[in-house]
Amino acid sequence: MSISNEDKEYLMSIGYLEKDLKQIAYAAKANVTKYECEGKRIAKSTAIELLGRKKWLSGLARSAFHWSAVREAEDGRCIHFDSSKIWEEK
Repeated sequence: MSISNEDKEYLMSIGYLEKDLKQIAYAAKANVTKYECEGKRIAKSTAIELLGRKKWLSGLARSAFHWSAVREAEDGRCIHFDSSKIWEEK
């Protein structure tokens, strides 16, 4: 699953630049960003389900440039994003 044009518009509305979108899209690819909840690995689809698309995009974008991020779901659980693989592959 990649980021859609609607996702790109949202990311730019919260301050990301068009030139940032390539790295964020790369982080969204399968096997690049890892997700954890309560110490257990979860699927990207589960992270999106727990957080909602916009909060997931916010966490993904932050981790794409800062290695990692955390976002809190409505139920109080924290979702950890780990995009460190971006730098391992370069």
